[in-house]
Amino acid sequence: MQKRKCLLSVAMIVKDEEHNIRRALDSIKDVADEIVVVDTGSTDKTPQIVREYTDKLYFHPWKNDFSEARNNSLKYPTCEWVLIFDADEEASEDFRKNIRSFLESLPPDVNTIYLPTLSYLDWDFKRSEVASTPRIFRNGTVYYKNIVHNQAIYKPKVVNANFLIYHYGYIWTRKLKKQKYERTGNLIRKHLQACKDDQERLYYLVQLYKTEKTGGTLYQASEVGWQALQLLRKLTSIPAIGLEFLFLFSLDLLNVGLNDLAEQLCKSAIQAVPEYPDPYLSLIHVSFKKKDWQTLLKYYDDFKKAVMYASINIEKFGWTIMSFKDIPTADLLAMIAAVEVEDYDKFNEIALERFEKDEDVREDLAQYLLNRASAKDVEKALPGLKKLLEFARRKNLQLNAQAFYEKVVEKRLPVKLEEILLKKITPFSYYLIRRLETNSDLLLDFLSSGQYEKLVRENGVGGLLFVYTHLRDDEKKPFLEKFLEDEDSLIKGVAKALYADHLLKESKFLEAIRTYRDSIQLVPELSQFIKPIVEDLKTRLDPTIEGVYEELYRFYAKQKEFMIDFKKYAGNDVAKLHLISDSDVALYVSAVHTDKAERSVELLSKIKDPSKFPMYHYRMAKFYGKFDKEKAFVHHIKAVEENEKLADLVLGRFGYTGLYPNATLNWFDRSDTIVWVGNISEKFPTLGVIHPIRAWKRAKNGLLYALPFPIDESIKAYKELEKEVGIESFAKVKEPQLRQALIETNWDNVEKMESLESFEHLFEDLGVETSSDSKRRIVLEGVEVQLDLSKLVGDAKEALIFYHFPNLSDENDLVWFYPAFRILRSSAQMRKELSKLGFHLVKEFFFDRGLRCVWVKREGK
Repeated sequence: MQKRKCLLSVAMIVKDEEHNIRRALDSIKDVADEIVVVDTGSTDKTPQIVREYTDKLYFHPWKNDFSEARNNSLKYPTCEWVLIFDADEEASEDFRKNIRSFLESLPPDVNTIYLPTLSYLDWDFKRSEVASTPRIFRNGTVYYKNIVHNQAIYKPKVVNANFLIYHYGYIWTRKLKKQKYERTGNLIRKHLQACKDDQERLYYLVQLYKTEKTGGTLYQASEVGWQALQLLRKLTSIPAIGLEFLFLFSLDLLNVGLNDLAEQLCKSAIQAVPEYPDPYLSLIHVSFKKKDWQTLLKYYDDFKKAVMYASINIEKFGWTIMSFKDIPTADLLAMIAAVEVEDYDKFNEIALERFEKDEDVREDLAQYLLNRASAKDVEKALPGLKKLLEFARRKNLQLNAQAFYEKVVEKRLPVKLEEILLKKITPFSYYLIRRLETNSDLLLDFLSSGQYEKLVRENGVGGLLFVYTHLRDDEKKPFLEKFLEDEDSLIKGVAKALYADHLLKESKFLEAIRTYRDSIQLVPELSQFIKPIVEDLKTRLDPTIEGVYEELYRFYAKQKEFMIDFKKYAGNDVAKLHLISDSDVALYVSAVHTDKAERSVELLSKIKDPSKFPMYHYRMAKFYGKFDKEKAFVHHIKAVEENEKLADLVLGRFGYTGLYPNATLNWFDRSDTIVWVGNISEKFPTLGVIHPIRAWKRAKNGLLYALPFPIDESIKAYKELEKEVGIESFAKVKEPQLRQALIETNWDNVEKMESLESFEHLFEDLGVETSSDSKRRIVLEGVEVQLDLSKLVGDAKEALIFYHFPNLSDENDLVWFYPAFRILRSSAQMRKELSKLGFHLVKEFFFDRGLRCVWVKREGK
């Protein structure tokens, strides 16, 4: 048999590699004609294992210099070609099948062959990076230099071959990682001390930067990274190691928010090598941080093209390509961008391809994608979202799909449960799924978990009425029977009244009357509802007579807006109860707890019987106040007309009477814009003389005026009642405010007025005389009532005028609410009106609670 030509030698340097070397030798034993192994000091079983595969085992002492050891191993090969191979590597099947024929086909002027190395980064072999490096040399044409990250000095001509070598050396235990970091870092630092050439120095700075990122501290890696960047900027061209560095360092910059600099570095790399995929990935991250979705999608397309090219031509890249492992992340970010710009075709296209694969994805990004897509048009994104959930089930991702389920239920989308159901779901999601299955009302079940009695015990009569209202008709009477002998007399009395309704419907008239009377004895206030029923039964025994339930429900609803503490039982899902129930209560509670005013109005508008909710129009008004103040005003009026208690939310003493004398002035215009609307009794008692509902409108002359506009007698009555009740006026100017203004004026006299009597001690302290002859006037109040400012300043030559004006952007500013105000003037309006009276402004003062003051003088005085 003819002896095979000595075509390929393998040259290895090893030390303590018994856990790796058998895999390496097994992978090349059948393709190599000769295996040369140089052991640099193993203390384990490495030499014994090597001898099983080759007799060309040599021992050479380690001299802290990889190039020296590598060059020593090159002295022994005898074949035409030499493969540089390490113990933590493995030749791929493609390599084993094709390398020999490839080598035999090469012309004699080829001396060096680049091969791609796929480095695994985790034990599951799911994260990897690829680099193409010179690995096979014509014997005698190569040597190595540098003590660490040794570089091959080889002869052209160079060709590329796409036969993978697998590398496992980056999968380290903590102990091995520390050892490798210390050994490699020390060798690089030593080499840098003697390194003069900038290209070589950059190479080792980048290697040190990567080493520090692997085993050092963040600040050490950053320090080396900045050094490398400064050196790179000095070079006229970017070397291969520089391209790799620009990508890696751009990611570090992104992590600390230096987005613009990261973008700049990536664009530099792309300008040098447009086919390099990694910088496109970084630019995708930059765009994501900036929320520049269209640009992200452009970079995504560029990235995918570059990835495709690199995967086919990997041997042409003489540096590490790290972005292959991050293709799933790029896909997720692109899907998010597509959703944000509502390009659902793009979203579904990427999703259907990505989630068909078995590659892992970042769970946090998958959750973010699910949330954002659920907030958009779920119907258009449905194909991709179903694929995402299928993937999540398959990969056991712990995603929360509640927002998605909410949209599916709300929109009644056509889905099969098996398409969207995850292994683990939130409690509320469980009810959403049940709603999809059964379309039944689940409000009571969700809030009580079937423990109806517990709900009653914790919420009293409100709980009783709530449970009773939401039970099926056949469940109502047995439920009440549990409370007919309750220890709580109020619960017992209400339960008997409701139970009597059932007896009435069953034509058990005597028993019904007896039970109604029992309930009145327990709860006397129920007599107003029950006596008319009993009187009717005395005249005619008719089972169709209306029972007590409806009036009873409305009576207790007026005492408390919510029958039970919905927030306590529903938590953060309280605004979504309408998704599991079509009941008016679910709609009302959801509306009240929803952040978006338009959505709240939409939900309230669906309520079939608003009369059951005494706060219905008040809530409508509050929500409309956010975006349609005209409608808000209408609902505020309806609210107090239908629920007189809303006319005095502060004291609860003055019900709505409608007797509030108001005026309409000739300069009022229906088209005047409402700038604020509300129920002023939320902050101040109106004392029964000022209308509790107010809109502030902006007139064509610039004034803000109240609508309704209280007449003088109403304002006067309010001020008198304010003193009588003992309420301190909101409009009252305090001593420190007057003192500050007087000190600024340096006046020695002011006009004597009744309104200043309480400040006599202040005038004495400041040396200010009060005199009826003085032409200096202090106006403490009235600007917010008086239309004609001349009536307040009279013939004064100089004046301090105090007035109030709200913060226009603060709907809770108390100035809006104070009942005794009907005119509001801004600083500009005050200057304008006073100028017409011959005054010029000397100074303005601004105090708290919307109080202001102007110091003015007559022109020429």
